[in-house]
Amino acid sequence: MTGSLQIKSGTFYAVLNYKDKNGKRKQKWICLNLPEKNNKRKAEQRLSELLAENEGTAYIEPAKILFCDYVKQWVEASKDNVQVTTYDNYVYMLNRHIYPYFKSANLPLNKITPSVIQKYHADKLTEGLSPNTVIKHHAIIRTTLQQAYKAKLVKENAADLVEKPKRTKYHGNFYNAAEMNALLAVAKGSTIETPVFLAAYFGLRRSEIIGLCWDAIDFTNKTLTVRHKVVRAKKDGKMTIKATDDLKTQSSYRVLPLDDALLAYLKAVKAQQSYNRERNGNCHNHEYDDYVCVNEMGDLLNPDYVTSAFEKIIRNNGLKSIRFHDLRHSCASLLLALGYSMKDIQEWLGHSNYQTTANLYSHIDPKNKQNMIQGLSNALTI
Repeated sequence: MTGSLQIKSGTFYAVLNYKDKNGKRKQKWICLNLPEKNNKRKAEQRLSELLAENEGTAYIEPAKILFCDYVKQWVEASKDNVQVTTYDNYVYMLNRHIYPYFKSANLPLNKITPSVIQKYHADKLTEGLSPNTVIKHHAIIRTTLQQAYKAKLVKENAADLVEKPKRTKYHGNFYNAAEMNALLAVAKGSTIETPVFLAAYFGLRRSEIIGLCWDAIDFTNKTLTVRHKVVRAKKDGKMTIKATDDLKTQSSYRVLPLDDALLAYLKAVKAQQSYNRERNGNCHNHEYDDYVCVNEMGDLLNPDYVTSAFEKIIRNNGLKSIRFHDLRHSCASLLLALGYSMKDIQEWLGHSNYQTTANLYSHIDPKNKQNMIQGLSNALTI
């Protein structure tokens, strides 16, 4: 028997998966009477208790459960508990790497040992995967085994006894002020002028930019509120887009100020959209009238299109090669150069904690280092 937690109407449910005496797969939902907020640990504990209580009911021997199938089941069960992009990443890692590898090995759940997992790490690194990617694979494997441990299908979580690859620190590329101004100049008049503008000034994530709606811009109080996003998602095997208010973290919900120049720019964008609606008549797509980043015909800009169009602008104008997401890093580096603190930048970018900001941008704080060496030179004599 295996189990997972699901949420319905703000309440935790335990979902028990088992096979009846005829080998037919069954599923049982049990309401835990625990509100979603602040009760995840209690729900996990109650799930463990239910699995233990029902251990003798339709119990499947660990030797008969293939690890690849157990991981697949865990990924499928996680769909309603994680963000769309996270689930899509889980599915990709499962289908591309984890499932084929362990299916080929034909290993049952109780034969997953530390050495097996360590070999998986080594094999994937040999294939060319980065240590950070293998660490993500490890997280899926570990969480799956933890569920099996709670269900008493294995005696220990073998992944806890494995040394993970050493994480490589990511240093995002970025533009300085002159490079950013050059980009803004060549992006002007392009189909992605507004996304580039918003990324440069506010360091917004791509999903936050495309999800920005006009009701999030307060022209009276001069504020921009980040509270909605649009992401890539798979539906019936096809890539599509999904709009949601479920941002990456609670800190992602933030209110940013606007000055007169920014207000004037956004008013001009809104006026142009109104003109386009009148000009296009019945040919205009009114589904996305509430959104800021639409094309001339009213279609919402696709996330992948923004990325590819940005790469084309960079290449065609001979600018330094960076990713669209690196405009977020560029915004942070400019704020650092202007003397703002890491704490200020954390809140501006919507990072969940200070350490995330410090880890990403401490290496691009030349002003502080210059001040430090100047202070040492003043204090010491060569």
